[in-house]
Amino acid sequence: MQFLPLTEASPDLQAHVRHLRNQQDVRKYMYTSHEITEQEHANWLASLQANPRQQVFVVIKDQQAAGVVSLNAINAMHKTADWAFYLDVRLQGKGLGSVVEFWMLDYAFKVAGLEKLNCEVLAMNSGVVKMHQKFGFEVEGVRRQNVVKDGVRVDVVLLGITKAEWLHKRAALAPVIERISAS
Repeated sequence: MQFLPLTEASPDLQAHVRHLRNQQDVRKYMYTSHEITEQEHANWLASLQANPRQQVFVVIKDQQAAGVVSLNAINAMHKTADWAFYLDVRLQGKGLGSVVEFWMLDYAFKVAGLEKLNCEVLAMNSGVVKMHQKFGFEVEGVRRQNVVKDGVRVDVVLLGITKAEWLHKRAALAPVIERISAS
């Protein structure tokens, strides 16, 4: 598996990312669930150019775009960021999310120089909350009824992990990730 900065990806890969984001089973777990237009996608891609507060990577598996993983709200002074990811619905449930999470944690703390990583997950996406906890994220709070999804207000779970917590957890997870990556 490869992780390519989205701004360096080919126009075809960039366009495929829009297709992935517009999959119904991806949109239902995002803050915004409308279909992204070509113009909205082009505007977002343009906003990534030379943006020090955001880094977006396309996940490449078998020469195809399999998903997106990003650092957002990067704060250089405090060495913090938020992160998020989504995968092609056809690839979900096969361990790929764990490989992406492992990569992002290594990237955030070893390459990007962060000391704290945060994420937000819609409470109805309990499987992803549990996956983050498996990697050492702690639930830091809940924003009650924070987002409207299909006309209903839903909670958002706030999670975080420090560099020290990741370094402590990493050794136990590395063999598992290697087995998943090899399959």
